[in-house]
Amino acid sequence: MTNSLSVRKLQLTLEPSSILPSHLCWRLSDGYIRANTWTADGDVVTIGLAGPGDLIAPLHQKGGASEMACLTRVSVEEVCPSNEELAACLNNQMEQAITLLQIGRLRPVDARLIHLLHWIGARFGIISSQGTVLSLQDMNLTHRILADLTGMTRVSVTKALSRFKASGLIVAKRDVDLLLPHPIHGQHWTV
Repeated sequence: MTNSLSVRKLQLTLEPSSILPSHLCWRLSDGYIRANTWTADGDVVTIGLAGPGDLIAPLHQKGGASEMACLTRVSVEEVCPSNEELAACLNNQMEQAITLLQIGRLRPVDARLIHLLHWIGARFGIISSQGTVLSLQDMNLTHRILADLTGMTRVSVTKALSRFKASGLIVAKRDVDLLLPHPIHGQHWTV
């Protein structure tokens, strides 16, 4: 006689600002998460963003703490990824951290925000004939969180978004969505 134990996968639904348990691998089925670490002074540094369908693996950081913070209401399921899936996930995490570090060094500081919006739009936005539609509300990307992501102040983010709208770099769609227009052939989005 063989005993077969069925292993039930852990499923969680977490509210915004909740911290995802970091010792397991998860598949994100709904919502958005940001991976954070801190500077020696205690400032939050975001090193990645995850959305629906993404695999989330534990962040192993030598000598430092990290967390997976829910931006929105999140649904996740514990998974046991293959070695290939885990390697791809860790590579993606590293690429995101590098991209966010590069964005954080751009000058002038307004360039950080427009590059960040385009990067987030490429990952999570909806492509239309006019450009990329990005819902800051759906992702719960407040001006404070955008400031954390770019190393700007909340006030600077608010002012920069107003300038971007006035210059046509972004277009407000409804009250909560942004349209990032396609650049004209040969033109880049510069501030």
